[in-house]
Amino acid sequence: MKKNVFVWVAAAAVVCASCTKTETVEQMEGGAIGFTYAYIGNPVESKAVSVIEQANIDEFIVYGGYNDMTHVFDGVSVTGTAGADDWSYTGNLRYWVAGEAYKFAAYAPSEAAASGTIATDFTNGALNFTNYKSDPSNQNDLIYATATETTGNPLTQSPDKVQFGFEHLLSMIKFTFNSGFGNDIKVTVDNLKVYGMVSQGDYTGSTQTWAPGSTTVGAGAAFTEMASNEAVNATGGNTSASSVDFAVIPQTIVNSGPGTTVTVSFNVRVQDKANDYIIGNAGSGVTVMSTLPAYTWTAGNRYNYTVTIKGENVGLYPIEFATPRVTPITNADFDGSDEVTLPEQ
Repeated sequence: MKKNVFVWVAAAAVVCASCTKTETVEQMEGGAIGFTYAYIGNPVESKAVSVIEQANIDEFIVYGGYNDMTHVFDGVSVTGTAGADDWSYTGNLRYWVAGEAYKFAAYAPSEAAASGTIATDFTNGALNFTNYKSDPSNQNDLIYATATETTGNPLTQSPDKVQFGFEHLLSMIKFTFNSGFGNDIKVTVDNLKVYGMVSQGDYTGSTQTWAPGSTTVGAGAAFTEMASNEAVNATGGNTSASSVDFAVIPQTIVNSGPGTTVTVSFNVRVQDKANDYIIGNAGSGVTVMSTLPAYTWTAGNRYNYTVTIKGENVGLYPIEFATPRVTPITNADFDGSDEVTLPEQ
């Protein structure tokens, strides 16, 4: 999966001679550079994060040119309707120049520009996203793509519209809570906290790889949102309580020792058949805490962690009965010498 994360940063001033040449020649040769709707690979569903999918994409930001990655398109917004072929960009039309090798790179959403910095790499026709943040305060779905086009010389007809095939740059995690109690027991989960993961990193467009940084999500600023705090009746007709999806930097986590350890904690309240609280009360519950198993989060994938809450997790143990013991009858020390005399009739 590709990954898209970065903060938009204004590119360096464009060389005047290049601008003049580009504008003059573009207007004389070839047709206008056009964009068509984008393909997006393996979309990830989400509630907390506004996921960009094939059915809802309406904007992407483009860099590109044939001398560098900014002299034709320098962070230009391209907008349109998902599934349509009529996409337009801001500013004056740009025109194809004959005999040139164009390189384009694009990302979305535009809001992602507030989360890091962006640098262009013309040699590889790519963008590099540095110190990108994906933490509880910076939750965006990020998509990224590149494209190339070499124009004929002479240019006798307009090249095809530029079409990007976007892929997601981040991973998504969520939590689903189930009950290990009986069907007549109600379990409520709230106050979810997830923390410890790396929250910033650098993405290299040419190699499509992440280098996670050292900043992590702290316990005091953890991911917290729950889609519902009403859990879970037990197996067999049960419902589940789920968190929203959280966008995170792709990374490898461990569950002990050196490395990134991710902790999840939440509060649990338990009510019996009569709705009386046997764990906690209406305002608070018992806090349960655990570390996630070791795993590598890959870009473009969602990881749904399933948590089954059992009595022993909250210090609640069922009343159980062991196999009964019955004391055997003991034969008396009696040899039968004392006969029983029956009465005469």
